Parts: sequence; C-alpha cells; structure tokens
Amino acid sequence: MLEVAVPFLIAWKRQYRTFPAIFFYLLINLLQAAITYEVYLRKGYNSWPAFWAYWISQGVVVAARWAAVCELCRLILGQFKGIWALTWRVLALLGSSAMLLALTLGGHNLIKIISTFDLSLEISMGTVLLVFFLFARYYKVVIQNSLRTIAIAFCLYSLFRAFNDLVLQTFLRSYTSTWNLVDETTYLATLVLLGSAVYLLSSVSVPRVVLLPRSAYAEITPQVNARLLVLNERLSEFLRSKQAGKA
Repeated sequence: MLEVAVPFLIAWKRQYRTFPAIFFYLLINLLQAAITYEVYLRKGYNSWPAFWAYWISQGVVVAARWAAVCELCRLILGQFKGIWALTWRVLALLGSSAMLLALTLGGHNLIKIISTFDLSLEISMGTVLLVFFLFARYYKVVIQNSLRTIAIAFCLYSLFRAFNDLVLQTFLRSYTSTWNLVDETTYLATLVLLGSAVYLLSSVSVPRVVLLPRSAYAEITPQVNARLLVLNERLSEFLRSKQAGKA
C-alpha cells in the first residue's frame, strides 16, 4: 500500500516535475514488487525463475535509486555552478567505478555482478550523502526541510542495505530470511519518510543563495558564507582552466 501511495501522492501533487528521478525510482520499485510477486505466485518463492526475476530487476532498481540520489544533490547544489560541476563528476566517477568493480569481481557470474554492483552503489550512496550533510553543515547551505528528509531517508536506507548485503555475502542462504525482513523493514521506513516529506513539501522553493562580493562578507558576516563563496570561485576557475587546457 505504501509503495502505491507514495508515487500516487507525488503524481497527485504534480511533484514528478520537480523530482522526476525519485518518482521514476518509486515506480520502478513498484514494478519490481509486482513482477516478483507474480513470479513467486506462479513459480514458487524458492524457484529459479523467482531468483532470476528478483536479481535482474534489482540491478535496475539500484541504478534508479542512484539517479534519485544524484537528483537530490543537483536540487540542492545546482545553484552553485562550480561546486555542482565538481560534484556531478565525482558522482559519475563513483557510478562508473561501481560498475567496473562489479564486472571485475563478478566475472561471468551475472548474479555476483549484480550483487557487487548493488553493494558498491549502496556504499557509494550512503557515503556521498553523509559527506554531503557534513559539507552542508560546514558551509551552512540552506536545505529545504522536505529535501533534507528525503536525503536522510535515502542515506539511512543505503547504509542499512549495504550492511545487510555484506552480511548476506558472508552467511549466504542461512541469512536469507533475516535479510528479507531487514530489507523490507528499512524500505518501509524509507517510504514513510518519503511520503511525509512529499505530503508536507511546500510549494514555495528555498530562496536561492546570492553570493555577494567578498568585500560585503567582510563587512557583514565574515565567517558565514565566505568560505562557500571562495570554494565556489576556486572550483569554477579550476574547471574553466582545465577545459581551456584541453581545448
């Protein structure tokens, strides 16, 4: 019911325009649940078709969640061109590294490729969001409460799932039933946070941060957002010089 209610709420409030990747992720997860349920019903929970249906669809689901996390970072950091230019490069590098690691360690075993890809991206998402929260706190970046709640939901889910996957790879089938319980419980908690954030989301966007000249910060608040201004300028200059060098 939650898997249906949350994307329906986003569609009803027309917030899929603001959160297309998050909305797509929720739809993909709902589709995965419907497909696997149908396969379980027809072929049995312990059948090979059920095993393949889950793991193949899981590769698509975790990739969609990665896109949702990237979208969250863009919504909050997109106004800082220099910082976002570096951030999306880091995100692209992490996503590519996760795929390369999965292909390297998985060999010709498709399930091992998907499970390694899943684990790598979960660790990456959890780490990225933790670093992001520290960055936002240090530079006093204004984050809308609903966006913060969504980011916390994704962060907690990724960290719990990464830990769960590590235990699963260690104990394998003896841990399967417990793994399913932990995964479903954490996902339900994630849906509750997402649903509450979407329901309470204000139609008024967070005011854009205006980066004043450095002299203005020296007169008004020298230690508030001056560090953010300097970082944004340095990253912008660095990326422009790098692109000019390539040209």
